[in-house]
Amino acid sequence: MADPDLLNWTINQFLCLVIILIRVAPLLFFMPIIGTPAVPAQLKILFSLMTALVLVPAVPVSAADLPTTGLGILIFVLTEICFGAFLAVFARLVFAAVQVAGQMVGIQMGMGMAGVMDPQFGVQVSLIGQLWNVIAILIFLAIDGHHIFFRTLIESFVWVRPGTLHITQATYSGMMQGAAQMFVMSIKIMAPASAAVFFTHVAMGIIAKTVPQIPILIVGMPLNIGVGFIFVGLSLGYFLPLMINYFGELGRNLPRLAVGMG
Repeated sequence: MADPDLLNWTINQFLCLVIILIRVAPLLFFMPIIGTPAVPAQLKILFSLMTALVLVPAVPVSAADLPTTGLGILIFVLTEICFGAFLAVFARLVFAAVQVAGQMVGIQMGMGMAGVMDPQFGVQVSLIGQLWNVIAILIFLAIDGHHIFFRTLIESFVWVRPGTLHITQATYSGMMQGAAQMFVMSIKIMAPASAAVFFTHVAMGIIAKTVPQIPILIVGMPLNIGVGFIFVGLSLGYFLPLMINYFGELGRNLPRLAVGMG
């Protein structure tokens, strides 16, 4: 037997659900962790629908916000997709910084040819990058970082009315600052292990010149890998507060970016 509450739904409530779903779905499809290729599309659709149903009585939307023409609906959908994409790409920059740092350290260690498939980005990455990426995801979930997206999503209906998106110079500046901060963060993450491997290369070069009898090409590869892994492990204590700090900045900057598009 059908639920009486479902039967009492009006057309206006259904249209409000559609409006909310158009904004919720792109953000969930693009956001880190949930929006990765490893998560089946059916699960993303179901999660988007469940989230939209929960938000129907909680967000201030009206059926009048939905255009009545075909062209208007197309523009409305594209606008909402762009809004979700801006927020999700800005958040993904933090995880991209971890991947870049791991890739650079892996190449320095001589592990550039040994790669694994990253389920979050769907590309081949180094083993160090995958290790740091998994740890970053665990830290993100442990500090309830995913709540940032849902809190921003709910409040965005107040800051940015559905179908109204204003891309200003401040929006581009915010995205460029986020991209620049990504490279700064990559350098901070890779600095301990990268410096140790670099000085190992220098030491092996000096030894190769002073004691040419030592087979540097044979000794150097396992030595680089060993030193790299040791300092990657030692840097995890520094990695934890650094990621918590950047996730905290993400929680402050993501709502500002959403407000700037209102």
